[in-house]
Amino acid sequence: MSATCHACHRPFTPQRSTARFCGDACRKVAQRNRDRGVRPKSPATAPAVAVQAILSVTGAQETDNRPLAASVTLISQQPPASKAAPKLDPRIVRDAAYPTMYRIRLCGGGLSEMVNLTRAKDAFEEMRGRR
Repeated sequence: MSATCHACHRPFTPQRSTARFCGDACRKVAQRNRDRGVRPKSPATAPAVAVQAILSVTGAQETDNRPLAASVTLISQQPPASKAAPKLDPRIVRDAAYPTMYRIRLCGGGLSEMVNLTRAKDAFEEMRGRR
């Protein structure tokens, strides 16, 4: 005999005929959701949509025995391959070992201490006398 867990929606083999959950964790999650007044959700499935496609869904939710219209719009976008480096003055350089940190190329050819980008821009403006 096989059953489907009411919390995680996975199949399981129940130990008794009235079992509704696959284990204690799912039973507790369901009880906490009932205490909060959260209705059980159906399992999420990923729609097969193309990149930059828009999927609009409208459905009805029951709250306190009154139907409530719910509208959801999902936009599928491909994440950017990599974050482009910001356009900076050539004297503000990215640190070789720590790519999120920056240094300022000093007049003598040396480099300043490592700082984040905001502090590097501020220090550079201060060195140029704009502040």
